[in-house]
Amino acid sequence: MSSGPTPSPDGDGVTPNSSEAPSKPTRSRMARILFNKRVVKAVGIVLMIGLLYYAIFVVLPSEIDWSQVWYDIQALTPLQIVGLVAGGLLAMVTLGWTSKASLPKLTLFQGFESSATSQLSAFAFPPPADMAIRFAMYRTYGFTDEQSAVGVLIALVARYAAVIAMPLIGLAAVVVTGQGSWTGLAWLLGLGAAFMVVMWLIIRVARSESMAHATGRFLQRAADWIITKFHRTPPADLEQSVVKFGARTGSTIETNGRSLLLSNLSWGLANALVMAMALRFSGLDRDAITSAGVLFATGLTMAINMLPIPGKDALAVSWLAAILGITSQTDTSALGTGLLLYRVVTWILPMPVGGITFFTWRFRVRHDEVTTVSQ
Repeated sequence: MSSGPTPSPDGDGVTPNSSEAPSKPTRSRMARILFNKRVVKAVGIVLMIGLLYYAIFVVLPSEIDWSQVWYDIQALTPLQIVGLVAGGLLAMVTLGWTSKASLPKLTLFQGFESSATSQLSAFAFPPPADMAIRFAMYRTYGFTDEQSAVGVLIALVARYAAVIAMPLIGLAAVVVTGQGSWTGLAWLLGLGAAFMVVMWLIIRVARSESMAHATGRFLQRAADWIITKFHRTPPADLEQSVVKFGARTGSTIETNGRSLLLSNLSWGLANALVMAMALRFSGLDRDAITSAGVLFATGLTMAINMLPIPGKDALAVSWLAAILGITSQTDTSALGTGLLLYRVVTWILPMPVGGITFFTWRFRVRHDEVTTVSQ
């Protein structure tokens, strides 16, 4: 015999039996859920505004002399400024293309939006912290955790590969055009061989399951040895993570391999275009620094900018002047001006663009207009 409805605790009605369907959320519960969602959104906006403030008023003043930036910009013509901005936007678009190539079904706009937003966080936090922003945005686009994580890892590996390859390409151009020395040739051969070994290993992990297992076991032993030295617990499934990464990477290479190569090469060349305009507009003609020298300057600057150290501009100027044989005080000063303009375009320009893409993305998330992937 089934029991009937029982009086509610407050005596105003009846409560259903445990076997019946659960009641709909009460009005107060729905209000709490809505309130929590609004709090989360407000916290996210406050954090992004705080990040913008920290990047503009704390990080930038420690890295760049604003008075010198303003002086150099005033020396440019309006057409030169438009050219530099257009080159910077082109570099951002090609960076978005690299994200699209790293994650099948990601659109070019989504790649640009996520990479531009992640660039904003990269000013306050060194790489690869900015990749966490991409992961969160990929999830809102409708990708699974595994797809998002692998897409982020592939983009990260491809970006570092491009940063390493660009100075090698520039050094090769300098040597081939007869501007390099035997020392430069030796550096080219040594670094080129090391780069090829690393790329061969990554491709082998992606194409061979046995190689992925062997690499995973090696990394597991290395992680166990290093992490235990600090009295911490190392990860227990590193080998399987490498195997899964290799399988997913192999699939992406099979479908998007050419796009991965072309997009990252285009990103490097777009940066070289910005560097060429910055140096030429600063007064360095082809007699002072050739096109091959511009390419090498781009690659070396991209590599130096990845280092989490202060005074990177001064380091890049001294290294480039020594390697390219720039001895004139006037040319050295123009080189410093050109590198500063390059950094303004590739480092500061993404700030407002990244802020705009973040808030438009948040607006679309709020209105459920982001998820577009058909699973």
